[in-house]
Amino acid sequence: MITNNNETTITLATCLKDGGIEAGKDIASIFYLMPIHDTIKDDIYDVTNYEVKLIPVIALMVAIEQIIRIIMRKQMSRFEDCIINIASSLIFTLTRVMMFTVVLRIYSWLYTNYALVHLPLHSASTWIISLLLVEFVYYWTHRALHEFNFLWAAHQFHHMAEDVNISTTIRDSVVDLVIYDIFPIPLALFIHPQILFVHLQFSLIYQIWLHNEVVGHLGPLEYLINTPRQHRVHHGKNPYCIDKNYGALLMIWDRIFGTYQVELDEEKIVFGTVSPTPKTFDMMTLMFGYYKNVWQRFNNCDNFSEKMAALFYGPGWSPGKPRLGLIEEIPEVDHKAPRYTYTPYVAVWKKAYILFHSLAILIGFYMIVDHPLIKFDPWKMTFCMTYLLLAITSFGALFDNRSYLIILEIFRCVVYFVFDHCVLQSTQWPVNQSTSVLIQLSLWTIRLGHLLSIMLWICMWIINLFTTNTIDDKHKSPKKTSSNEKIIYDSNEGQSQTSTDSDETLHQDSTYPVRLRARTFIIITAMMISVFVPLMMSYLFVVPSCSRYYETYLFDRYFLFAQNITTMANYSLLMVGGN
Repeated sequence: MITNNNETTITLATCLKDGGIEAGKDIASIFYLMPIHDTIKDDIYDVTNYEVKLIPVIALMVAIEQIIRIIMRKQMSRFEDCIINIASSLIFTLTRVMMFTVVLRIYSWLYTNYALVHLPLHSASTWIISLLLVEFVYYWTHRALHEFNFLWAAHQFHHMAEDVNISTTIRDSVVDLVIYDIFPIPLALFIHPQILFVHLQFSLIYQIWLHNEVVGHLGPLEYLINTPRQHRVHHGKNPYCIDKNYGALLMIWDRIFGTYQVELDEEKIVFGTVSPTPKTFDMMTLMFGYYKNVWQRFNNCDNFSEKMAALFYGPGWSPGKPRLGLIEEIPEVDHKAPRYTYTPYVAVWKKAYILFHSLAILIGFYMIVDHPLIKFDPWKMTFCMTYLLLAITSFGALFDNRSYLIILEIFRCVVYFVFDHCVLQSTQWPVNQSTSVLIQLSLWTIRLGHLLSIMLWICMWIINLFTTNTIDDKHKSPKKTSSNEKIIYDSNEGQSQTSTDSDETLHQDSTYPVRLRARTFIIITAMMISVFVPLMMSYLFVVPSCSRYYETYLFDRYFLFAQNITTMANYSLLMVGGN
């Protein structure tokens, strides 16, 4: 147990109880199932950051979804895509935390000085009106991201995913974040900033469960709220799916403005974008590469009006066509084509390596990103962002089998120790002794892992000096196939794949052999135990303890500071009065 300055005792049982209650509230918040008064705060800076709190819940849902896919005999989501999705979410969340203070100040300033109406704060009617207004603005914001080419350049990263799973929810670019925060600014003229900020978060976190292929028709709910079945249409590149179903929670605005579309049972939805997906896993290329296309289109236009159209018309527009292009020009999907357009060979050991380092970053990120002594320190936040970008770039190089990945990964592992010294070791964790031991054990495990990684890559570099083979045996010879099978070679990567002439190819959902399913189930279960136990331990014990401790700590410091200022002011007044 620990004791803070006010003699408040924090025990393991208290942490477990509080952590369990908070976890239940977090899960309920995804579906808006929580008391309204729990979400409304008198001070905007007391509003809960649900996006950070839900990191363990999202991670758990990702793993559960994969187990359900195995049970349903569906192909598991691709490992590389899940890593890219989670990595992009960390950048998104870290940027959100960095912008937190600025955005809230803008909302507060507008409401305080220019509010057109003043609705009661602690009122269910105000909460519901705010929900409808936020949903209305979200609908048009989301629609603008699809129908304005310069905005689609940011949003297309989310739609590049050729798998739709829970992790796809958090596949967003930082430009998307800025847009989602800027468009609702006019609502600050009508809605309390506290309620506005809560609903802006809820409209995003509700969509966590919408991105999956395992939930089917939900009956009457389909007529009112957004469901996974309806959102799969939004992510499809089938002609009938284009520019449909923009809503977050409610589908009423899609029905009113003519963008609602049901999923057709007779046609399987193929996910992705109509335009070719870049053949890389480099985060910066995927997130910002489309801007090059926008610039080329803008530069090739002959006059000013066409140049403006290249920016503010849809991505399918070209001179002589309607604003959003012609739906007839969108090609029909080929259901026999490979599910993924880019499939470089990634060795099993490399996947295990990336998994270890990704989990280390995820757990560390969750523990520090909302820490009071870090999120209010711009230098530490900048260091966190820099290291995160470096790690994501290095993982992309690993997936793409880049020639410079050895040097880049050695450099990243060395930078980690600088990050560990400057950020992690300077962070105080006021927790009980057993939890403190767990934290230190985790940190030393991660440090040892990075040290061994440096040694591994140095050995790989030495081996490459004396051999012509690549470190991952990328150019493997294809397996022998039967007469009704053929070999498909990826000209860019030397990747060999096997496909059959049947309707169900290797890249589509198919039934796994029984032994393979059993092995996969055991592997996934073991991964869940090894990964989510420390994550949930930190969720239940570390964060609640730190939150309570630092709330009291900061309150005491601010109270003492205010008391000193008051004393000095009184003394000054006495001096002036005496003179």
